[in-house]
Amino acid sequence: MLRPMPLLQGCLNKTVRVYLKNDMVYEGLLVECDEYMNMLLENAVEYNNGGEKTRYGKVLIRGNNIQHVVISHL
Repeated sequence: MLRPMPLLQGCLNKTVRVYLKNDMVYEGLLVECDEYMNMLLENAVEYNNGGEKTRYGKVLIRGNNIQHVVISHL
């Protein structure tokens, strides 16, 4: 069984989809993740109600707002 932090560190420079507690969803390239699960995504896309809403160059997501993370390449 993999622990969350080593798994996320292994996903650097890979695409992830992050679901937040407020029902927002972000997908982008994971370029940084710290011990609090704060994540920096590049080329991020924000989804709301299932559809694309906005594109961002970079998005910083606080770890305490994250509900779960989907790693697409696993």
